[in-house]
Amino acid sequence: MPLFRRRREEDDVPTFMVGVDGHRVAIGGSQSGCVMLPEIDAYVELSTKRARSTRDGRDTVGVLNAKMDYVDMVDAAVAVVTLAMEELVEQGYVSADEIPDKVSLERLDREFPTYEYIQAIYTRAQLRLEYVRKVDALLRERGIAVLEPVRTPEA
Repeated sequence: MPLFRRRREEDDVPTFMVGVDGHRVAIGGSQSGCVMLPEIDAYVELSTKRARSTRDGRDTVGVLNAKMDYVDMVDAAVAVVTLAMEELVEQGYVSADEIPDKVSLERLDREFPTYEYIQAIYTRAQLRLEYVRKVDALLRERGIAVLEPVRTPEA
């Protein structure tokens, strides 16, 4: 076990945690923006490269599962950046009127068949991700980062 550890640069900047997973928000560090965004974009790119439709033009089960995973990733990103923005307003780093508006979406029809439901929530997730992109731009402008949770090494 090392006697001395070099401090990370993030340790020297104001930081707080948001969300159930403990995502970190760092003000003025070496990174800025929402680190979840490139991961989501890479996931979409990977999923669509492998996408093959069935003979009738519908998505395969694998593609539908990937779309559901994407929806979960977007939901998590929206929740984390929303909480981060609330805390940044409370701490005075951002004013409430600067926060981008969330996309207003109509309620989904509860009678959708499963296939159509998945397609609809996937489309909605793509629209909701635009909010995350707008928040990302604001964070980059202010030198603020929404970072992954700190992972502790397992003993």
